[in-house]
Amino acid sequence: MMSNEEDTLKKVYSPFSQKLTYDDFKTKLDSLRTNKWKFIRAVSLYQQSVKCSKCSPDVGMILLISCSDALQLVDEEKTWQNIKKFYLDYCPKELRDSPIKCSPDRKEPAQIAPFEMSIRYIYKKFRCLYVHEGKARLSIPKEVEDEEKPHHLSCYLTDKIKDEKDIYSIDLINVGAWFEKITFESLYAILTTPK
Repeated sequence: MMSNEEDTLKKVYSPFSQKLTYDDFKTKLDSLRTNKWKFIRAVSLYQQSVKCSKCSPDVGMILLISCSDALQLVDEEKTWQNIKKFYLDYCPKELRDSPIKCSPDRKEPAQIAPFEMSIRYIYKKFRCLYVHEGKARLSIPKEVEDEEKPHHLSCYLTDKIKDEKDIYSIDLINVGAWFEKITFESLYAILTTPK
């Protein structure tokens, strides 16, 4: 019979099984720069997010954002700073082009939003609005979801952040998958970055 710790390690190992052997995973876990159990909790949140993302994409997004905060890379009470540090320090550079575009006004063509702006938008508009006000933003209308090729315009959200001039255009079909990928790759980077 396996110990509780061994059971937990086997569960959190599964996302990394395509990249590392179990023994390599355990070795890297034991030599983390950050607290091992905070990392394990973060991976558990990531795994829960993957399970939730199909039936409730807004809950899946909240869990992904919580995953980055659970590591407490800056401080336990500094949610935005924890999230920002996680993605800016660990997300591979080649994955930073987001499905979020921004424009200083409606007259100029939208460009891919800088990475930090994309993360901040996700934090403010997907996490904060849902957690504090219960406003879901990733739910795509059923008629669009059922279409073989969803109507292009009905899959985009045009939005602003209060007190900012930039106008954002968010690809609601791809933003969740992109954020899931950068979260996993950032967790992998933490795990494999030498002390």
